[in-house]
Amino acid sequence: MSKIMAFDTVFEQCSIAIMADGVVIYKQTVPGSRGQTEIILSLVDEALSKTNFKLSNIDCLAFNRGPGAFSGIRINTAVVQALSVAHETLCVGVSSLAALADTAHQLHRFEEASHITAVMDARQDQVYAGNFIIKDGSIEPVIDAHNPYGNEFLAEYGSAVAADVIVGDGASLIETNAKLVQAQPTAGDIARLALSEYHQGRAVPAERALPVYLRDNAWKTLAEQGK
Repeated sequence: MSKIMAFDTVFEQCSIAIMADGVVIYKQTVPGSRGQTEIILSLVDEALSKTNFKLSNIDCLAFNRGPGAFSGIRINTAVVQALSVAHETLCVGVSSLAALADTAHQLHRFEEASHITAVMDARQDQVYAGNFIIKDGSIEPVIDAHNPYGNEFLAEYGSAVAADVIVGDGASLIETNAKLVQAQPTAGDIARLALSEYHQGRAVPAERALPVYLRDNAWKTLAEQGK
């Protein structure tokens, strides 16, 4: 029975979940982006206490690897890497954009072959975006062979985006005629997406559990941001 502990600090929250044999048996989410390091570590202790698990019982650590808020990605990744090194546990990074698209699909059950674009405000007059399609009832990335990130990219505010469905807080920052929906993924959604990756042998050790920022200059000072 595979056990996955999943984390999210990217969607302006601290969220943790434990999945056992494909079922989320524990989850807790604390809204907000302040004090995330302390909160997420206390949530780990509480989750293990309430499920009577030890970290040595966990087969896989799943985390939101971005793109998104730099500090949230950094905290998420650092916590998972530290736990992975301490207990030699494999990791699976889950795209924040895939989590948005998949959670929206879980809520609305889009038609087969629907094109979903997840869009997040990236600040600096840009959005993070990812293209997905519904195939056999599940989301699949629409890969661009010329894009080093596959299906994820940066777009300028006001860019025209063609899709059947747009999900995410960047929807108002682009031009589109698509249906607009909202979704708030939690660690339970991260665990669900990580499960298939784990079973397909795509989990990696700590040194390969890396964040994805999409920007080369992932961090800018306030002056560089024009603030």
